[in-house]
Amino acid sequence: MVCAIYGVLLFLNQQTGLMIEASASWLFVFPVLIYTAMSGPKSGAIVGVAMALMTFLLGGFTTWFYSWTSLITGYVYGLGLFYQWRNMTNFLICLVFSVLSNVCTVVVWSYLFGYDLVSEFESFRAIIPFIDMGVFIILFVAFLSLLQALCIHLVSLMICIRMHLPYRPLTPISQQKSSKVVGIVSLFIWGIFFLSQNVIECSKGVLDIIMLIWLFDCALLLYYGVIYFMYHSIKHNNRQFSFLAIFLAFVPGINLLWMLMGELDCLFQLRKKV
Repeated sequence: MVCAIYGVLLFLNQQTGLMIEASASWLFVFPVLIYTAMSGPKSGAIVGVAMALMTFLLGGFTTWFYSWTSLITGYVYGLGLFYQWRNMTNFLICLVFSVLSNVCTVVVWSYLFGYDLVSEFESFRAIIPFIDMGVFIILFVAFLSLLQALCIHLVSLMICIRMHLPYRPLTPISQQKSSKVVGIVSLFIWGIFFLSQNVIECSKGVLDIIMLIWLFDCALLLYYGVIYFMYHSIKHNNRQFSFLAIFLAFVPGINLLWMLMGELDCLFQLRKKV
């Protein structure tokens, strides 16, 4: 049955002009993931090989790449569910395979797959003119891989709940702790970033490294900011604000407040004092 579901995905992908692999290739993960989680490594491997052979019949060259990388990711993640690995371990597995897949797509096979990376970079540079193309490629791969890993991880847990499969529940928001070390290190990162932009003269390569570290630190503080506001929305039983706590984190300008609250929560452990 899962092979039939996988075949339907391949058929729909062909009939929609490769829309699935272009916009949501991570959907290919779930058939082999579910079967491996239910039946174990040997049965999952047999089904995975069968799905890989089906791809020759119902897919082209690009579909082979997207589906095979998805099958490997789904099989390994299914092993994690079968053996009850930690959620963070399963998420990191998805993240690593997503990064490798996107690096191959964007960097190695960009011309074969029809990516015009230069034009995409120029349109992005019109919004943020000070960013370098190398930094843009790294951010593009990292952000896309993170979103794919989150989709696979969260949808997999939802499927396990619906199908009554054994799984490790996510850590509640109230038990997720902020790190004072992250808050202190973030102060140094922000200080070095602003000094490198205005005071200290650095080479282009050093500036790119500093900017990457600063951007990843912003993402981490944004995460802690979302956790902080989500905690308060749950504490006061305000479900509407819980949606805004996530949505507004992606709004430029407003998300600076989220970063600030994430930094303050790391430094002063605000949630413990509530």
